Amino acid sequence: MPGLLRSNIVLLAVVAGALVCVALGFAGLGEATANSLLFCACILVLLALFMLAVRLPLRGTGALRSAWIANASIVAAAIAVVTGANIALYRHDVHLDVSREGRNTPPQQLTDVIAQLRTPLALTYFYNASDANAVNAKELVQTAARNHPLLVFRAIDLDKEPGLARDLGVRAYNTAVLQADDRKVLVENLTDPARLGYAALRVLRKRVETVCFVTGHGETFRPLPSHFHFSHVETLKGHETLGAGDVLEAAPEQLDRLQLALDQIGFQMREIVTATASGIPPDCSVVADVGPRTGVAADEAMLLANYAKGGGRLLLLLDPLSQIDGDFEQMLLKPVGLSSEAAVVIDPLNHFRTDADKVAVPYYPPHPITRRLALTVFPQARPIVAAQPPSGVSSIVVAASSQDSYLRSPRTVAAATDARGARSLAVALEGVWPGGAPDKRFRMVVAGTSKIASNEYFPYVSNGELALATLRWLAEDDATPSVAPQSFKLPEIVLTSSQMRDTFIVLEVLLPLSTGLFGVAMWWRRR
Repeated sequence: MPGLLRSNIVLLAVVAGALVCVALGFAGLGEATANSLLFCACILVLLALFMLAVRLPLRGTGALRSAWIANASIVAAAIAVVTGANIALYRHDVHLDVSREGRNTPPQQLTDVIAQLRTPLALTYFYNASDANAVNAKELVQTAARNHPLLVFRAIDLDKEPGLARDLGVRAYNTAVLQADDRKVLVENLTDPARLGYAALRVLRKRVETVCFVTGHGETFRPLPSHFHFSHVETLKGHETLGAGDVLEAAPEQLDRLQLALDQIGFQMREIVTATASGIPPDCSVVADVGPRTGVAADEAMLLANYAKGGGRLLLLLDPLSQIDGDFEQMLLKPVGLSSEAAVVIDPLNHFRTDADKVAVPYYPPHPITRRLALTVFPQARPIVAAQPPSGVSSIVVAASSQDSYLRSPRTVAAATDARGARSLAVALEGVWPGGAPDKRFRMVVAGTSKIASNEYFPYVSNGELALATLRWLAEDDATPSVAPQSFKLPEIVLTSSQMRDTFIVLEVLLPLSTGLFGVAMWWRRR
């Protein structure tokens, strides 16, 4: 094939690639994806321009005047293309980080908040110029704040502007001041930009949400302690990333990680003892009963039912050993078409590691709770049976097991039933409680395990995001951005049993086998 024909084909391929990237960039694939495609299109256009430029003769032919006009036209066209490319790059900025640990990439907690801003936010960071961690934090925030008109970021050396710092109430190095409308939040000793994301959520919040945890029936909730105990584990990130090896030390069945996540986004928590309460306090945005063990008295069940009937928000995280038969089921579940039995869902197809009683849920129906969820794990969950809800109530199964699942007795290893089929693990309901006023709309989420919110399973995959998203949906907290909570646990790669099997087949079977086959083919060719 002649060289000129080959170069023409390559040039046409480059131009076609640029056109495809432009078309996909404006196809509504998301800001980050679109910007990356447009960036690739710009690079391809510059490459095509370079390929055309190397074909130009060094000197024009013909009259001197026409040569000057041709050269001037080429220079003007090149300047126009380069200027347009730079404008396109500026308007569709893409951040590239080639460092091993992503040290130059802002944390997701901060970028998610900035990307979802709906109201102006002012952020002033008074840093210590001699502190390398503070300087790095400043640069990461500057990277995240680029081209976001609703975020006004200023980085100020405290030693150069002590008067301004004093006016804003800053008394220490590395203090961030966040302001939204008439609200202000100060975060001291800040060198981790992820904390800025949670601080932004607090300052953007126009009202304080309070989650009231029911106690008195064996629930594991306890008020936040004065301090938490952290340990440190050396990781590949070493000491380059602050907090990379910090691990929270807490009892596995308690809710410390969930409470820390709620506290970070500005929620308040308190406990209520329904056995002695005459009513649900009016400041309770959500009432949560997490993992009750003993039975609930009729007066307590009636208290919660009346709360829901009056437009309340209920979160019921039950366990296979929870005693919910009787008044609890009759007053809180049956009126909205729900029921449950004391059994454990076993899923041979989708489960965590090799434990079939830890059901893995990789797929969800569309719902505000499941909008950002990936894989979640429901360990030792009881089934939630969702029948046709009454008029005025809508329900949706937000998490379910696979069609291969069956039930097992919670106290033995014997199967409670051999019938196979999908089991509901979590159900979300909203509407008007039967017999309630039409303007009093309730919300309720019932799940078959409390372990998704416990310290043991909160850090796994998207369990923490599920627990937090559930409480935020119940509280109708959709005015502020949603971010992933900190787990205070070393990151892990979690696979379902089918994913582990597929990975084993590819890495341990197909890859060595393909190497052997290629070797045999090469020998056969050269023999």
